[in-house]
Amino acid sequence: MQIATRLFVRNVWLQAVVMALASVALTEILWAPAPVTYHALEWAPYDTWMRLRSQPAPDSHLLLVIRDQASEQQFGAGMWDRSLPARLITGLHDAGAAAIGVDIPLDLPSPPNLGGAVSDALLTEAVTSAGTVSYPAFSTAPGEQETAPSAVPPRSFTPGRSAIQPVLDPDRIARRAGLFHGTGTDELPALGFSLAATFWQVPFDQVERRTGQVRVQNARWPGGATGSLTMPLDRRGRLLLNFAGQQRPAAFHTITVLELSRLLDRKDNEALSTLANGNVVFLLTQPRTQPERTLPSGDDASDMLTQAHLLHTLLTQDWIRELSPMQRLLLTIALCLSVAWMVLRWPDWRGLLLGTGSLLLYLAIGLVSLTKAHWVLPFVMPVTAALTVLVATSLLGQIVATRRLALLEQDMLQVQQNLVAVREALIYRETVVESLEEDLESARAGMSHSASREAESTKFAAELQLKIADAQAQEEATRQRMDELERQLQSMRAATIASAPLGNAEQELLRRECGPLGIITRNAAMLTMFRDLKKGARTTVTVLITGEPGTGKELFARAVHRLSPRAPKPFIAVNMAAISPELFESELFGHVRGSFTGALTDRKGYFELAHHGTIFLDEIGDLRLDHQSKLLRVLQDRTFYRVGATTPTTVDVRIVAATNKDLQRGVSEGWFREDLYFRLKGLVLHLPPLRDRPDDIPPLAESCVRDAAKHPAHTNIRLSEEAMTTLQQQVWKGNVRELLQCLEQAIALSDGPIITTADLRLSRQPSPTVAATGAIPLLPDPAGDVAVLGRLRQHRFDMQATAKSLGWDRSTVTQRLKGLCFQALVESGRDQTKAASALAGDPSLLRTVELKLMDYYGHLLDTITPFTTAEEALLDCKRRFKNLPERHFKSVETLVRQHFG
Repeated sequence: MQIATRLFVRNVWLQAVVMALASVALTEILWAPAPVTYHALEWAPYDTWMRLRSQPAPDSHLLLVIRDQASEQQFGAGMWDRSLPARLITGLHDAGAAAIGVDIPLDLPSPPNLGGAVSDALLTEAVTSAGTVSYPAFSTAPGEQETAPSAVPPRSFTPGRSAIQPVLDPDRIARRAGLFHGTGTDELPALGFSLAATFWQVPFDQVERRTGQVRVQNARWPGGATGSLTMPLDRRGRLLLNFAGQQRPAAFHTITVLELSRLLDRKDNEALSTLANGNVVFLLTQPRTQPERTLPSGDDASDMLTQAHLLHTLLTQDWIRELSPMQRLLLTIALCLSVAWMVLRWPDWRGLLLGTGSLLLYLAIGLVSLTKAHWVLPFVMPVTAALTVLVATSLLGQIVATRRLALLEQDMLQVQQNLVAVREALIYRETVVESLEEDLESARAGMSHSASREAESTKFAAELQLKIADAQAQEEATRQRMDELERQLQSMRAATIASAPLGNAEQELLRRECGPLGIITRNAAMLTMFRDLKKGARTTVTVLITGEPGTGKELFARAVHRLSPRAPKPFIAVNMAAISPELFESELFGHVRGSFTGALTDRKGYFELAHHGTIFLDEIGDLRLDHQSKLLRVLQDRTFYRVGATTPTTVDVRIVAATNKDLQRGVSEGWFREDLYFRLKGLVLHLPPLRDRPDDIPPLAESCVRDAAKHPAHTNIRLSEEAMTTLQQQVWKGNVRELLQCLEQAIALSDGPIITTADLRLSRQPSPTVAATGAIPLLPDPAGDVAVLGRLRQHRFDMQATAKSLGWDRSTVTQRLKGLCFQALVESGRDQTKAASALAGDPSLLRTVELKLMDYYGHLLDTITPFTTAEEALLDCKRRFKNLPERHFKSVETLVRQHFG
């Protein structure tokens, strides 16, 4: 589970895929209860386009014969005698009509008052004689019974018998038409499709019906051309109609029944041939009946007129295509995936802008594809799912960013722990090399004293050289592994989320705001931290301020208090390094009377004094491990026990901590508790040293001089340009505190109103190397030991790096450290822990020094163990430790005599 969580938090693509799939599933569930609304919205772009687009030219091979008021005045307002359409069919067939469609169901007899059986016989004879007439049949049950096309050849159909069953979408809009209706023996082709097949001179046994399409082979067009055509259908075998302009008969080539009848009466064969020869003629002689179907334009149309639009779409072959359900789903997932990835990849405003842009781009592509390519892309599902992704991913991005930082923190700790282990292994490898080199030196010395054993000594020396080479190779491999881990750790630190950059106006505003709080800076990084501090101060989040001594950690801590709602309440600053270990609990938590000798009254601790206010725990990194565990509980639930009390005390305090130590390294090296570190690590502010923000030196110096000018004795005092330049060139290891102390001294000792470079009383300018590295320059012996120890601490007791910085051979640095270790052991009474602590100077270096000291002392003991007297052992030690400085060999002598004493 933890591995899966880590994988999810780290992998942006995985997060995007999960968000995309979840959004699509949620959208499906959301719209499932409202299919009518969904369908209406889904097809709104198609319907709007149908209403607003320019009217296409009607197909020249399609003629509609319509019934109008003049025709009704001539032939009557109700149903007409069937002898009239029989006469029209015969005339059109004689004029060369390729296919004729009528809206009269021949399966139903006509009323006796309209000619009865005689009229039916005339119409049947005309239809049979023409052989190209299609008519509606109402033998199928009402409702939608169309079936999806299959791969099997169709059965034989009765010529002319066709279906005009309505095909409605869930919102009751007629946008599609089925090419076949019914099932089994009741299956019939649609009237429009039957006329088109007759026009193309294609029997139905040459129609291939497949999933998603119908293919017609060897179709013939006027002029004798032949070919094949494929009609795109949906999964239910329906064709999306490309309606002929506004949904009225006027959108087609039309002639009224009365006009056609008069042409037949006049026997105007030329006009009749122009109208009908080689064309499809659709006779609409029946009166309009209810119900009528609503078309995308909003108009009502009869089922016969809908068939005319189907026929028009088939004849023009101007298909409007739509995606299959699987294609629609994949397109929706792809859109959601791209939106989610952009928002997660850039968690700030850029991701939201790019995600919104992707959605708008999709809508634009959908509009262009509909109007130019006649492809209908899905609308509701992608838009709803993408909007869901935008909202959900923005929230997830914040959650994941927080979790990613936590995992990154854990990984950094893991890498640091590995780094510590590799560093310890490197110390062991270095010690092995050093010991073998000393053995080799001893063997060579023995060769000069014993000529008889020269061959044996030479062989032994050769074996030692091989071992040294192998040990050096292992040391180099370990060093490379350590460098690799350090680079990995550095890349992790660089991967943390950076704050948004500040604009010039915002920087100026922040500078004015932090001035009254004593924070004087022009540095963008410092101003960014102050902006974060302002936001965090309004909450109860724990604040951890890190940085070198003198960078202004307490100023920031007081700013947190003053900008918070707790500003009227107490601010209690506690120097954790200055509290006596014996009085730790009493100072922090208080005690009750009689709890220990001298406890004459009840006493409130610092936490209780800070009730409803802020407590500032300065130098938290110097806290002992046993005290860290006692502090953890009060940080966790704000509850503690006074010394000697039996009931807990609960306080409401804001915790602000500060340290100049690397607590993360402390966790990996074991001198700081991990649970306490994460409890303190709420809002972390790392203050950069003054050397990294030199632009802050002038305003800090001016502020100090300005404050001094308020004193009557220094009313007109100011800095010279030369003095300001000197201040900017100086390396301030004590940061702002050292700078201000220097200026205060100069102001106090200045003889005039202008502070010069001489008044600053600064030492000579450091060399470029010292200025760049902050290293301590070497001092002559014997004080050189102090300088070497300082350089070793600076390079974390890496012998090779220290030797390189000093320009020495590594063995020289090794001998100097070995001598310092022996000296520290003598001074501490052979207490290795105390000696290592004195040499390390920093708890984070203690483990490294302990390992080296244990190896050096262990090697000394191994050397003197075979001897029975101190004198014999010292003779061998003089030969083995001949490169040790003389002043340090006195420590060796003391240790040897103590061992034998």
